[in-house]
Amino acid sequence: MFRNQSSLCRHSNRFINRSFTALESLNRPSESDREALLKLLNNRPNSVLIGDGEGDDLSRYNNDWTNQYQGNSRLVVRPQSTSEVSRILKYCNSRMIGVVPQGGNTGLTGGSVPLECEVVLSLENLRDIHSLDPTTGILTCDTGCILQNLLDFAAARDHLVPVDLGAKGTCQIGGNISTNAGGSFYFRYGSLHANIVGLEVVLANGDILNMGCTPANLKDNTGYDMKHLFIGAEGTLGVGKLVSLESLCVLRLVIS
Repeated sequence: MFRNQSSLCRHSNRFINRSFTALESLNRPSESDREALLKLLNNRPNSVLIGDGEGDDLSRYNNDWTNQYQGNSRLVVRPQSTSEVSRILKYCNSRMIGVVPQGGNTGLTGGSVPLECEVVLSLENLRDIHSLDPTTGILTCDTGCILQNLLDFAAARDHLVPVDLGAKGTCQIGGNISTNAGGSFYFRYGSLHANIVGLEVVLANGDILNMGCTPANLKDNTGYDMKHLFIGAEGTLGVGKLVSLESLCVLRLVIS
């Protein structure tokens, strides 16, 4: 159900698809689908955005940061919980409707831009910071949290989130994880593979996987470490909702 980007050749202001087989197998969302998705989100205002294609308010979901890649989606859903993400994906999977997960949309290669008839699943309303354990330093938050907010939250508690990017004021931690973003802290603290403790992910069929996220532990050497399959997968294997990552305690020198 998730779009496979490997067969796509991207050019400025247009997409050229080497094989339209994947897109042709997907259904375009109908009016009944829109109503069903709104119902799945408890008829909450602004949880489903519908565009008309002419000057609508979906342009920021259809254009990337560089404005080089332009999509044509007419439907954006904005869930607020794991169960809502699960219901959306389960419904779209059953109806063969394509889904494009989207975070802060700050990428430079068009990876989060829809092509044509897909539903954009925006994570912008999943932005709660749940906890920061002062003993272990584990920070647990939603994947839609803005990176700058996480850095500020941790800094106020004398901790450091080991990810720092130029787009930190608008990018989301979920997008950082899905692209395995590096940044200026990479050589000092390692990649996100080295700092993610746990993930909660929703698969295309609506199943929810808790991979060491709740409860989160610094050491868990039991079985396969499945979360690493989703780090850097760009949303093709599932949609992350909750993340636990290790933050570092910062020692402050006070001179009197």
